[in-house]
Amino acid sequence: MRRNRTAAAVMALSLVLAGCGAAARPETKAAAETQAAAETQAAETGAAEEAGAEKAEAGEKSGTGAAESGAAGAPESGTSSGTDGTAEGEEAPAEEGDSEYVSMFRNAFRDQKMPDYDDCPWVPRQEEAPPKPYQSVTQENLQGRWVNRYKEEKGTVDVEEILTVNGDTGRIECYKDGVPYEVWNGEGFLGIEDRSYRGVCPEVALLEYVPEEDAVLHHCVIYVRRVEDDQFFDGGSLVNWHREEPEDLSDQYLYDTVTLDALQGVWYSEYEDSAGFYQVILNVEGGRASIFETVDGRISDTWNAEGPCVVELASYLPGRHVPELIITEETGPAAGGKAGIYISRVDEDRFYDAGFDRWYIRVTDDCSCGEGEEEWEGNRVFTVYGGNVRESGDGFILTPGEDETEELLIDKDTELVHPEYLSGYQKGDDAVEWMKRLLKETETGGTGPAGVYDADVTGTHIDRIYGLYWWD
Repeated sequence: MRRNRTAAAVMALSLVLAGCGAAARPETKAAAETQAAAETQAAETGAAEEAGAEKAEAGEKSGTGAAESGAAGAPESGTSSGTDGTAEGEEAPAEEGDSEYVSMFRNAFRDQKMPDYDDCPWVPRQEEAPPKPYQSVTQENLQGRWVNRYKEEKGTVDVEEILTVNGDTGRIECYKDGVPYEVWNGEGFLGIEDRSYRGVCPEVALLEYVPEEDAVLHHCVIYVRRVEDDQFFDGGSLVNWHREEPEDLSDQYLYDTVTLDALQGVWYSEYEDSAGFYQVILNVEGGRASIFETVDGRISDTWNAEGPCVVELASYLPGRHVPELIITEETGPAAGGKAGIYISRVDEDRFYDAGFDRWYIRVTDDCSCGEGEEEWEGNRVFTVYGGNVRESGDGFILTPGEDETEELLIDKDTELVHPEYLSGYQKGDDAVEWMKRLLKETETGGTGPAGVYDADVTGTHIDRIYGLYWWD
């Protein structure tokens, strides 16, 4: 079963993923497509005029893989694909050591065929942006390195705070007179809590679960009102954090993981924008790679080629450098161009595409797949509105939906599976004590136990609760 605990997944939010900006490597597809997306982002964050000038200048230098590919076309019917002599329509042999499943993806470019969607690995989706006026506070916009400098103790101590976000994790560093401070130093999962229902800005935190203590460690908490291209406003300290790269451009959080060795293998990604639903398969073998893309099931004429590849540190946006996988498209329908993917980190089973704020998943026999699978851990997802909770004996009765015909029981036997992520939870609470705390919240204007529940339900009993999510 798929594993996705984000509020965005629970509320089936839209999948429109924006790119981040123009590239200094104009011949790659990533440069052309992220340029347009960056203009939209700049307009939303109030920096459209300045950013537009920068993008226009970059645009004069930019081309696309499609423009460079000339008149190259798809292999003719009944002829070989031009890569290994296998005739179109023939069953491709499995790569040595590959299972039939992995071979289906590895050979996608050669066969010019995207596997059935039900067979494709599940790709995590990003959370939707908070509502106005905080819509700029997103994981995508916070990518990169941010610095806040000030003096304390009557101006005698220089303080430097550095927040670096890469994908869905980050690192916080704090120095006083150049010496690491005992707090605000660590790495953790990036959490963005939408608090707009209370009329306050989002909380951005780096969180680490400590299983030995059954607790969540907050390495830092910053209340962010807005994010612009080169700064974000800290609503707690009332200061701007500024985007700033280190002297050694390659010395950034997790950049050292982006190597050709780490990228060896077969990868799959998908995303959706106004042009359609994209599916991409990347296969890296030694110093060569193939890339194969479809848009709404139609084979792309830009990302559809094979050739040598390298990883270089590339200028991604003004003042921002990101490692880029560059494929020189030698053979295939897009021959003559180049394809580029901005990769800011590589994990064992996935890597992060900073250009499109999306993940590529390593294709293995163990990856989760299937369009028909549930996106929740529990077997029920239901909504409880304010007031549809009442105390009953030693537990609580929840009435899902609006028709108020069903009653579900929470009692001491109800298990809280991920309590550390539940709002209002305190260490040691069982489900009944947690519900009491949530009801107490309503006295101070909180949403309390109202929201979207992700749970296992047997009959009328709630056996396990995996998550409770708010809506706007």
